[in-house]
Amino acid sequence: MKQTERKHLAIIAAAKAEFIEHGFIAANMDRISQVAEVSKRTLYRHFDSKEALFISVLKIIQDSVNENVQYHFDPQTPLKTQLIEITRREVDILYHTYGISLSRIIVMEFIRQPELAKNLVKDLYSTSAIADWFKLAIEEKAIVDKDVALLTNIYMSLFQGLFFWPQVMELAPPCEGIQVEENINTVVDVFLNSFAITK
Repeated sequence: MKQTERKHLAIIAAAKAEFIEHGFIAANMDRISQVAEVSKRTLYRHFDSKEALFISVLKIIQDSVNENVQYHFDPQTPLKTQLIEITRREVDILYHTYGISLSRIIVMEFIRQPELAKNLVKDLYSTSAIADWFKLAIEEKAIVDKDVALLTNIYMSLFQGLFFWPQVMELAPPCEGIQVEENINTVVDVFLNSFAITK
């Protein structure tokens, strides 16, 4: 890896930690450059503003998710078993790749800057892997033949209602242990009771 690439990654890592600890508004480019061990001039050569750096952090996280997450439909495996595993993976992505702290900052910044939300929301929290799985399940006549975007939105509404919004709004702590499994089963049962085809 070239030195320029190493510096770029160091800046991204330092910026993510800075945004999580201080939020977007209070995040400080001086601190980011110190933690990344680069000069402020080098920092601005890579990212010309704090907003550009924030956007890059989010896009890099999502690009990593998109590259590494795919859900394959298996006609031989029970539908509930597959969707439980998918939901468990989505919880892991939310809590350990993004983290609730960063998610809260993203939501707050989107409220503060609606234009930023318009430009980024289609790229963040990508649901393409889940949507692809629903499409395959429809083709295998395992779930009802409805619009894939509608099915994905319903699933994500159930998922976020238990794992995302209460935690982002600080109404509940991040789920742990048995609560994770109970909520996963709730999401899956409610969805499949509505859309699974009984054979």
